[in-house]
Amino acid sequence: MKTERPIDDIAVETIVETIRTDIISGRLEPGSDINSVELATRFGTSRTPVREALLILDRYGIVALSARKRPRVAVVSAKAIRDLFALRMALHVYISDAIVEGAPDDELVRMRERAAALVEANRRDSVDAQLLKIEEYLELEYALCGNELVIRTLDSLKWRIAWFRRLATMTTPQLRAIALDRLRVADAYIDRDAPLAAALNKSMLRRGAAYSERNYLARP
Repeated sequence: MKTERPIDDIAVETIVETIRTDIISGRLEPGSDINSVELATRFGTSRTPVREALLILDRYGIVALSARKRPRVAVVSAKAIRDLFALRMALHVYISDAIVEGAPDDELVRMRERAAALVEANRRDSVDAQLLKIEEYLELEYALCGNELVIRTLDSLKWRIAWFRRLATMTTPQLRAIALDRLRVADAYIDRDAPLAAALNKSMLRRGAAYSERNYLARP
């Protein structure tokens, strides 16, 4: 017999998705206040699902909660961008070794196909379409590392990563440089060259950090 989910659970998911989308799309700016009472009224719920939704968003790093203060969208800084990329660089050293050591040949070929698709997309697709293809590439790369703890860590960062990408959107030439870097990484994976793959990943992420920080600081 199918058990229906509690209405509050559905409300929490709806509120989380709505606020997440509003933040990542830019409809809610960094540092903006979030009114819990207005949210409860908007979604026709008590304040309990709203609090649970905000706790989830706080864990993902895009909402800031503090005692005796109204919830707000997290504040972003150039240092926050640098710190996020530094963590990703450290994780990708492990990911590079794990993929070279354990990923099947056919999956490495599939990764290279996705990397090549990024280069091709840069020639014809919108920035939004390119970002979606980057997510597809990263999803496969993370899965192939085979370490559930690493995957969970990166999953906890995914909304923050997506948000920072929006706040510091790369230009088409910048995205092309990153896409070409990813293609070289994919070739290193196929060649089973872990040191080269790790070095290329670190170089790519260092480049991405520089682009993102520069673009963020140049925002009006």
